[in-house]
Amino acid sequence: MTYIPEVIMVDILSRLPVKSLLRFRCVCKAWCTLISHPQFVETHLRQQHKRPVIGLVVPHSVDDPLHKDDLAVDLELHLGIPNKRTTTVLDSCNGLLCVVDCYYGFYSLKPPQKLILWNPSTRQCNHIPCPSFVGYQNCMYSFFYDPGSDDYKIVRIFTFLGKDKTAIDIFTLKTNKWRRVEEIHSSVIGYWSATYFNGNLHWLAFRYGGYGEDERSSMVAFSLREEKFQEMELPSQRAVFGLRVLGGCLCVDGLYTNDKWVMEEYGIKESWKSLIAFPYRVGDGSSWKLPRVLRFLENGVLLVLHDEKLVLCDSKNNTWKIITSYCSSAPYEREVGLYIQTLVSPYGSGDRLTGNQ
Repeated sequence: MTYIPEVIMVDILSRLPVKSLLRFRCVCKAWCTLISHPQFVETHLRQQHKRPVIGLVVPHSVDDPLHKDDLAVDLELHLGIPNKRTTTVLDSCNGLLCVVDCYYGFYSLKPPQKLILWNPSTRQCNHIPCPSFVGYQNCMYSFFYDPGSDDYKIVRIFTFLGKDKTAIDIFTLKTNKWRRVEEIHSSVIGYWSATYFNGNLHWLAFRYGGYGEDERSSMVAFSLREEKFQEMELPSQRAVFGLRVLGGCLCVDGLYTNDKWVMEEYGIKESWKSLIAFPYRVGDGSSWKLPRVLRFLENGVLLVLHDEKLVLCDSKNNTWKIITSYCSSAPYEREVGLYIQTLVSPYGSGDRLTGNQ
């Protein structure tokens, strides 16, 4: 039998899809140990970032031909959440999805009953302890990997009930605990999303002006290393929402105009650039839901959720192509998301793939 050096075997195996690797663990004990080891998981993750295999998470009611190719995964089916609940994807990071069993949105006054870290590729899920109840008027969550601490974190940002004061609770996967940040920011959080970028957590906020003054909107950045707040200017004082990272830049959407802006130089107001204004009407245009850009693809093509349809939009040629459609009850289509297929464990980097089932 020909001997293959381990470094070459690792290089070959790390380029394979997760589905194949899960089968190959049964070949022999040595392969099972190799594929389950955290160092191999990290190597495979780096390969996936270079040439990602993208998966789609969909609600139970989706009418989706992608299911036939195992590209789409049903939320309720694999998490065991009853169909009567509204599942919400908070965010995706390194193949892990953070999911709640109810719509947690901007005006929700109750914490989620279930908070789950889930790897749809390996079918592993970790039920995270929910944060304690606190009286708030607005609330949002965010999930991300913090390279500074080499840890996955879930953050709850909320504005106290009856006060223009915003506080932060942080959950770290290594400790499996929540803690309150001492620093408090004088503002009211806006809309539902918070985004991690450049070592900081970002969200939209506003301050109520004094008598005769207008309300002022801004983007708040919270440094995870220093645990300090700072404010950044937005491209417009008109209503914006949907703050996230696209193509390595912060991006916001116009609430009424369907414009998309990107901040080309981090922290510089003058670097905001209009990316695209959506003129597309997909179908009969009767849906009131707002378009949401999921991902930048090659050659200026955007993957977008719009009017209960997954759409490829060509920003250069001003054209669109419907991939699939579905029926949703959530106003901002947050229960649909993308993930890359990885072996990353939802229990943390110290746990092997075969442990903590």
